[in-house]
Amino acid sequence: MITGLGVSKLTAIYLGPQGLALIGNLRNGLELFHKFSSGGLANAVVKYSAENKSNPKAFSSFMSTLIWFGLIACIITMSIIFFFSEFINEFIFDSRDFVFIIRVMALVLPLHVMNIYLISFLKGFSEFNKVIKINIASHILNLLLFGILIFIIDLKGALLAVVLVPSVMLLFTLYHTKIHFGTLSSFSLSEFSSPMLKNLSQFAFMYLISGVSFPLVFLGIRNFLINNIGEVGAGYWESTIRISNYYLLFVLSLLNLYILPKLAEAQTKLQFREIILSFYKQILPFFILGLVLVYLLRDWIVRLIFSEEFLPATDLFFWQMLGDFFRVLALVMVYQFHAKKMMWHYILTDLFLALGLYFSALFLIPKVGLEGVVIGHALTYFLYFILILTVFRKALIMEK
Repeated sequence: MITGLGVSKLTAIYLGPQGLALIGNLRNGLELFHKFSSGGLANAVVKYSAENKSNPKAFSSFMSTLIWFGLIACIITMSIIFFFSEFINEFIFDSRDFVFIIRVMALVLPLHVMNIYLISFLKGFSEFNKVIKINIASHILNLLLFGILIFIIDLKGALLAVVLVPSVMLLFTLYHTKIHFGTLSSFSLSEFSSPMLKNLSQFAFMYLISGVSFPLVFLGIRNFLINNIGEVGAGYWESTIRISNYYLLFVLSLLNLYILPKLAEAQTKLQFREIILSFYKQILPFFILGLVLVYLLRDWIVRLIFSEEFLPATDLFFWQMLGDFFRVLALVMVYQFHAKKMMWHYILTDLFLALGLYFSALFLIPKVGLEGVVIGHALTYFLYFILILTVFRKALIMEK
């Protein structure tokens, strides 16, 4: 969060709202290509490396299949990015020419994928201290490289930093995984496993739909804002999203570290209900209090994180925070999809959410202007909460 605040401040000072909007587009594009090039398999690598780390034969079969799967996905994605770089540039940056950045992204993408997989292996091997050290180093490096490049070559430098940081981080990750090189390299590519490929394909299908749809939605909304309201307005929206991500970080961390393990252990509907209601009673009041404080201090927060130039973004806070409130209400139940492997529930509700965010923005922006994007955010997350509540209604309300 601290380094993120530093990056936001540098962006505000040197690039303004326009630069923030373009960086947001590139981050969404990079996220999209990460998902495709890694096959959306980061969570699968965590799962199967944890399950098979004490079984050399099974681990070798998993590694062989993963490398074939990942290699093909990475080569295809790299080729598409490189040979269609002009089209991708137009999609991400509209009329601005950053084709060079797109081609650099294509060339360093294999390093990104290797970094993603190695960090997932460390998680599977329960090397959480090393994962934390890598993440800390990544954020510090991001701030330093971003600051240096933005000072030297302005917007192009900022965009280049976004693309280069994950590849440079591979050096840190390799250092922390060197103790496992023997395990990771003890496989034969001939041990390709069709059953393992099927398992990996299921993970890829489940996580790619969600992982691809949301970056595409945010890219689409931001481009619609740029074309209809301008880059400055898109930058105000991006600054609101960043502040939202900062305070949601606390709640999402709590859900990942505390709620998800409890839901995974719960065996009955009654236990599920007790976990959900306990969260609503014990944690939700503090979250509401935090939202109220952020809203009351919104002018000061925007000046602190960004600059005076971004103060019009404060007009977006109410609807953004109302949507975030319903988002948290829903997410605590949505984690049951992950805990109990409810794949189709997860996919269909995520598609509903992504399409709702996109089409509500496209409908409301021409009618009410920039505020339409956050009104659509609030409306969509309210409907999403109702949908999730409907899915779990028996467990929450009717089950005695």
